[in-house]
Amino acid sequence: MDIDSLIVPIGVPVTIVTVLFVVLCIVSMVFSGGVKYPEVKEYTLDQRWERDPLLFSATDIEPMALPRHVEPGDLDGSTASGKW
Repeated sequence: MDIDSLIVPIGVPVTIVTVLFVVLCIVSMVFSGGVKYPEVKEYTLDQRWERDPLLFSATDIEPMALPRHVEPGDLDGSTASGKW
């Protein structure tokens, strides 16, 4: 079987499916244009914190991290730094 004889049986269905997906994407974008999402308010330090506390850790202590092989030089604590 020659490769040129496969262009029509494979190429036409692939082209039809691709054009269908493009049309469906365009229709989806047209109808979802009116969807409004709530605006996220920026938190400042003068406001009261109304959410549950969050736990961030700079260490690999369980249950905050998955267990791993411990080396002799590993420590249970470390430091973290950042810019505010």
